[in-house]
Amino acid sequence: MNELIALLLPLMLFSISATATPGPNNVMLTLLGSEYGLKSALGFIAGIRMGIVLLFALMSMGVAGLVELFPHSLQVLKCIGAVYLFWLAIKLIKTTSQLDAKLPVNPLGFVHGMAVQFINPKSILMVLSCISAFSLPNHLYWYSVLQACAVFSVVGLLTNIGWTLFGVAVSRLLATPVAKHRFNCFLAACTFITIGLIFV
Repeated sequence: MNELIALLLPLMLFSISATATPGPNNVMLTLLGSEYGLKSALGFIAGIRMGIVLLFALMSMGVAGLVELFPHSLQVLKCIGAVYLFWLAIKLIKTTSQLDAKLPVNPLGFVHGMAVQFINPKSILMVLSCISAFSLPNHLYWYSVLQACAVFSVVGLLTNIGWTLFGVAVSRLLATPVAKHRFNCFLAACTFITIGLIFV
């Protein structure tokens, strides 16, 4: 059990650096926060967290070995993720906020948040890295995987909420539809940069 305790601090630091940095999830949460508020984004956040837990389950049960056996499969996932991110960036650019009009219901809920994790290269690589770095051999394997999943999920939940609240705060500073549109273009630019980083 001492081995598990020894992993906690580096695991927490890894989780913070992995989940707090910009990526598809955080860009979407910032947009949702700015357009709909925290409450409307909670379903999407819950979906993200469930998708990550499912990735942990699949990777820890051997899918990670299949990815290593067929390295081209990861490249295929990266390409699918890049196409999705490109589509997302274009949607962000085309979005125009109408401050005086009633906003439609948030179209991105639990199922969307969960499904996106399986084509999100950052999520897949984060989970693979986490399991590789913080799992222990033999009888401690499943304990260490559960610990990694739990810590990563709690830290990820907090950073997801943080990015959403950042979007809420930014929306209060954007007084005009033009300013909001410029902010969306900024998020789109971040998304394009993310696409480039996928293939580095």
